Amino acid sequence: MSKIHQNFMLVIIAMCCICLLTGCETEKTFSTMETTINPEEVSEEQFIEIVSPEEVVLCQLIGKNAVIDFIQNEKSEEWEEVSEIPKQAKLQYLIISYEKVTDEFWQKSGAPEISVGEEKLYEYNGDFYIESVFGDYVTNYRIPASSGEYMVELAQNGSDILDKNEIFANWDVNNFEVETEEEAVWNGSDEIFEAENEGNNQLFSADDLAKVSKEQKLEISCQDLGIICTMTDLEEIADFYNQIKRSTWLEIEDLPEEKSNICEITTYQLERHTTRKNLVENEKLVLFEAQNQYYILDIIPSHSSDIEDMEICYSIQDNIASYIKKLANLN
Repeated sequence: MSKIHQNFMLVIIAMCCICLLTGCETEKTFSTMETTINPEEVSEEQFIEIVSPEEVVLCQLIGKNAVIDFIQNEKSEEWEEVSEIPKQAKLQYLIISYEKVTDEFWQKSGAPEISVGEEKLYEYNGDFYIESVFGDYVTNYRIPASSGEYMVELAQNGSDILDKNEIFANWDVNNFEVETEEEAVWNGSDEIFEAENEGNNQLFSADDLAKVSKEQKLEISCQDLGIICTMTDLEEIADFYNQIKRSTWLEIEDLPEEKSNICEITTYQLERHTTRKNLVENEKLVLFEAQNQYYILDIIPSHSSDIEDMEICYSIQDNIASYIKKLANLN
């Protein structure tokens, strides 16, 4: 896999919400720490399995009502991100979700017909944890004890187990081979990359961004002038992402020692797992120039004192730098 493809994957990870367990058609609104779900926006074509560490399916949650009940009881708005799960914690169950992909964006991107998500439930000394894995990226959460106990009870009570292929056939999906979420997104990114090489650079729309965060903000600032440009309209922000053509950036080991700081682009999204409507920093792009060549330092904040920010250096095309400088009134 080329560095350009690796870079594009980081874009997908940063921009696209992997709809694990809740389903891509599910919308959550929070009031007094409760999850309210519009049943009309929950897809019928999804189900959840609870699986033992030995990979034995113990329970299946099939049907809209069962999925909604699970979403409400998992209380994801109360999950607290942690740097790591205690080493003494014991793996209890795998929680695997399946949903038919109906979103036109992902269908055109060559995504598999069914999205598969996986999370791992751990327990230690009465505390429950979830490990969410996406490729090389692992996110850990401490979850409410009531949520963990609910999942354990589902597994212990069990249910009738149906053949997955029969369920898929009812969705008009035949001969589906389960892929990991990582494989599904890698394949999809290849299709998008090929489409871009054919001249289709419109990778993102306002609707795509809204699936990640319904409110976003983008700021362009300079060291001497402060904030020069602010965008809050999702159409404008989507156009910005399309114009900077991130799939063409070339990852490099490090930036030149002698360079000039041109400007910084900071993006914000709504904070996750909280009832507060609070925009938090999602990414910072710092544009540099050295000997008539342009570079970007991409900084992804960890939002954890125990984890360092992720930093990646890129060389970019002159026309992309010119576009950014024009927005910053620096041309």
